[in-house]
Amino acid sequence: MTDLYDLRAADAIDGEALREAFNAAFADYLIGPMTVTPDSWPLLLARQGAQLAASRVVVDRDGRVLAFALIAPIGAGRSRLATMGARPDARGGGHAPRLLDRVVAEAEARGERTMELEVFARNERALALYRSRGFEPVAELHGYTRLPGAAGAPVEDRIDEFGLADAVAWLEHGGIEGLPFQQTAPSIAALNGPGRGPLKAWRCAGAQVIFSDADPQRVTLQALVDADVRQHGARQLARALAAHYPQATLRMPQLLRPDRGGDALAGEGWQTEPLHQLLLRRTLVPKRAAG
Repeated sequence: MTDLYDLRAADAIDGEALREAFNAAFADYLIGPMTVTPDSWPLLLARQGAQLAASRVVVDRDGRVLAFALIAPIGAGRSRLATMGARPDARGGGHAPRLLDRVVAEAEARGERTMELEVFARNERALALYRSRGFEPVAELHGYTRLPGAAGAPVEDRIDEFGLADAVAWLEHGGIEGLPFQQTAPSIAALNGPGRGPLKAWRCAGAQVIFSDADPQRVTLQALVDADVRQHGARQLARALAAHYPQATLRMPQLLRPDRGGDALAGEGWQTEPLHQLLLRRTLVPKRAAG
């Protein structure tokens, strides 16, 4: 860093300044502007698993946040780059490479063995940076939509409904690996809070879906998990949702691996959204183990 810039821990700066920098950085986001209100900022951090003490920001000499890298240590020797961005007027200054190098080095110093992240496949600039630092694709993450229309195939198996606590426990102890963080127990649990709307959970044949129907015309899937290669349970859940909400648009954001439930939705006629993400991972060299 030069005298014009400083790199600090994210918990050492004002939270409102970080939120404002986040909104500025994502004002021209690939899938549309992201505007996070003061009330929803804590939920975003919790949903992403971000720990501000492990996160890093670049500030100018006036204390203005120029760029940030939010980090989520997620246990078992793993870290996650939850999100990274820079203000439009600060791009091209080398802040992103420096931040990424720093957070990777600090993850290694904590003894972690892998770091992962999600990035849109069309975000060529970000993808090139991550690849230059040794991040490699693990899986594609797709979004799926089912528009209101004709009824699909009938549900063949029993659908059981569970409370959110039970559904989160199922995710935590189910032993299903390789999920993006937003479909894991800690991230889903963060959605269960005052004013955040009720979530429902259905299970069938070893598969589980968690969704919100607060808007009966637009049902959003928060998680769909089926590790069975046949994805029979996920297909039954997709049929049950279509039958229960025939006049609603059903949508799964770009967080679903085809081999963990996405193939089931595609097989039931859901449209695959044109933009998709990649789950990337880098192997780290834990410094504690080396010493």
